[in-house]
Parts: sequence; C-alpha cells; structure tokens
Amino acid sequence: MASSKENDDDNFVEPGSDEQISSETLSMLKSKINAVAGDHPMVAKALWAVKKMGLRSAFDHQYTALEDFQRSDPELKRIVFIGCTGAGKSTMGNIAAGWRLVGKMDDDGDFDFSWKHEEGKEPLFPEGASGESTTKKTAFANIHWLGKSARPCILVDTPGHDDTETADIESEEAREKIGELAADLHDKLKALGTVHAIVVIHNDAIGNKLNPATQTLLKLVSEKFRKADSSVWNNVIIAYSKCNEHSTDWRAGIAKKKRALSEAIKEKVKDCDVDLPIITLGGAELDPPAPSAPSATKGYEELWEHVQKFEPLDTSKLLPFEGSDVKWQKLIDDKNEAEAKALASLTHMKVIGVLIALNCFTFWRAIILPQFPMGSAFSMLLFNIPGTALDELLILTFVIHRLGPKHTYLSVQHFSRTLILPIVREPLQKGLTWSEATLRNAGVGPLADAAAAGLKALSESKPKKD
Repeated sequence: MASSKENDDDNFVEPGSDEQISSETLSMLKSKINAVAGDHPMVAKALWAVKKMGLRSAFDHQYTALEDFQRSDPELKRIVFIGCTGAGKSTMGNIAAGWRLVGKMDDDGDFDFSWKHEEGKEPLFPEGASGESTTKKTAFANIHWLGKSARPCILVDTPGHDDTETADIESEEAREKIGELAADLHDKLKALGTVHAIVVIHNDAIGNKLNPATQTLLKLVSEKFRKADSSVWNNVIIAYSKCNEHSTDWRAGIAKKKRALSEAIKEKVKDCDVDLPIITLGGAELDPPAPSAPSATKGYEELWEHVQKFEPLDTSKLLPFEGSDVKWQKLIDDKNEAEAKALASLTHMKVIGVLIALNCFTFWRAIILPQFPMGSAFSMLLFNIPGTALDELLILTFVIHRLGPKHTYLSVQHFSRTLILPIVREPLQKGLTWSEATLRNAGVGPLADAAAAGLKALSESKPKKD
C-alpha cells in the first residue's frame, strides 16, 4: 500500500499548477471552438475566412507577380498551359474558365466569332489575331472549370514560345528563343509548390509535325523535373488545338496521328518513356448549332477527367539554370524585382496607412482604452495581453503576412526614399560629416568609417538629375 501511495504522490499534479491550468485551458478552448464552429455556420465561415486571408483567391482575375504565385490557394488543382505563339492557349483558357466562343454567319456567309458570358464579362485571357503572343508573362487565374462552381481550379497561362521551322532542337538558337519563357515559368512553377497537369499545346492537328521549339520545351521540362519525387511525364498531357467539334478538317486519321505523335515525342525526348495522353481541344460553337452537333467542350471534359486522376507533382525541386543558361534566370529575377518595386510605388501609401492605423490601434488598445470604465475588460477582448509586447508582435506579423513581407518592405523603402529622405537628407549629411571628422580626430577609425559609409549611401540614394 505504501508503494502505491508513493506512486500516486509522484504522479500527482497540484491543483492550480501551471501545467494543469495550461493543459485544461487548451483542452477547454479547443473543445469550445470546435463546438461553436460546428453549431454555428457563420462562425465556421469566419474561421475559414481567417485561414484564407492573404491568399490570392479572387476568381476570374489574372495574377502575374511572383508573390501572387506564392500566395495561390493550396487546396485548388493547378493546370498549366504551354505552347507556341498562336496555338490558342488564351482561347482555350477562356473556354475552360466558362466563356463561350460563338460563331454566327454574317451577310457575306462568313462566321463571325465573339465571346459570350452569362454575366457579360470580358474574356479573362486576352488574345490576338496575329502571330504575336498577347501573353507577355506567366499568369494564373482562379477559375471554375467550364463555368461550373463545383470545379474550382487554378489555370496557368504562359507566353507563347517561338515556332521556328528551321531551328534544331540542340542548337543555341532554339534555346535562346525559348529561354525567357523557361525562366519566367521556372520561378512561378517553383512558387506554386505543386501542379497537377502540364498541358502542352500542339497546334498542327492536320500536318501533325512536332516543331523543334516544342521539342526544346519538352526537353526543358524533362531537365527541370529530373530531381522531382515522381516522373513529370505522369502529369503531362498533349492537346491538339483548334479542333472544334463542328469542323471536320482535323478528324482524318486522328487516331493514327495521335499514335505517331506519341512515338515522335518518345524518340525526340529520351527521358519520356510513357505514352502521353493526347486529346483534342477546340471549344468554338455555331449559332444555330449544326444538326446532331456534339458538345463543343467534349475535349475539356476529357482533360478534367485526367486532372482528377493525376497525383500532384512537386515543383519545389526544380533544377536551377546552369552554364550559359544562367542569364535567363538573371533576366527573370531582374524582371520580378522591377515588377515588385513598381507595384510598391503604386500602393506604398496604402501600406503605410495600414501600418500607421495598426500603430494607433495598438496604442489606443493598450494605453488609452484601459483608462475608461470597463476599459481593461474591453482591452482584453481585443486580445491585449498586459505586461508583454507579444500580442502586438503577433498582430504586426499577421498584418505584414497579409500585405506580403517583401511588398511591405519595398513599400516602406519607397516611402522613405521619396518622402522622408528629401526632408532629412541635408541634416543627416551635416550630422554624418561632423561625426566622421570628430571621430577621426579622436582616433576612432571604425566608427569614422561607418559614418563615411552612411554618408556615401546617403549620397548615392539621391535621385540623379537628367
């Protein structure tokens, strides 16, 4: 009995101890939150909204910045369209997003195609009538596949790569033509973290010739994903474009063409050792429809079925550019930096306003509000923890996360350079000049050098006159 009592004493936690209070409190809070969230749909929606804060979650809106890709919704499937200029990527992207491309016969007997949307929206992805690519950089949009709300996903649209008939897949010329696209796509795919399908658009369903630039693109895909946890070819789909269901010119021998194209890809791209799915995409329809016309979006349904079967492909381990190809990475890094700074210059006042408002709120909550009757209680309801700055730090961290850490930094930097430095530059220069001279006379070399470095940086920050 004595030994049993001793064991009980060893395991006993004194009521009111920190360990017991922490354990019981956390358990109680967890159960209460779960109970409230389960019983009240509005609370559940609020918790879901907090979880989604900071993500780029607006639908039918193009996002192009690198930080946008980093903040894409991780729960949505990701589909990437790549292909040559004029292949129809933007057209297919609009149809996939729920727009209809409707052709109606005019007085001359020609069909004039125009975009239709149930809400009258303009097409999501711009397109051009010429061979020049209208997509200048990789962008993504949250869409509902074929306009169906039960099919949310992320669609990535890329700039067209060059379609030079004479370029050799191994030549420097071919790699140069595709370099900028590859660099832009590399960083943004890596920022996404995962993709579910890479759809390579092939725009020659009639001649069925695999052009050299597309071969180069497939080879780069193979190179980039060499260190991935699974084979990239399990997530690649080849799609013939401009295969509208009301047309017949592309149908002749299409099954044989698919087999021939599959064999050509395996021959030209040695790492590809599987028969890739090959589908036909069009989407244009006639008004009035042709007799017994099949669904204009039949190929898109087939594509969606493939996407549902594919496991996510890890894009975080993309191999970096090496050798002469490093210049592509530098090019896109410079572009991303310039784009981030341009955005910060446009929205810096909003960021500064939010930070000032946050500072005022925390000061009012912690210092002023407690002075009023019941003020301390209300302050606690606003998550004020007396005696520590941890709560303020957490709120600041959340706000910066919501705004974007890099965007916040660049906005504050732009604000300082354009509005603060012009006012304080002259006094700072005088103070640093005096400090340097005084410190050198006193024999304090390191501090004098630091003052000289600050003076130099201040001088270099001054805008140069044209």
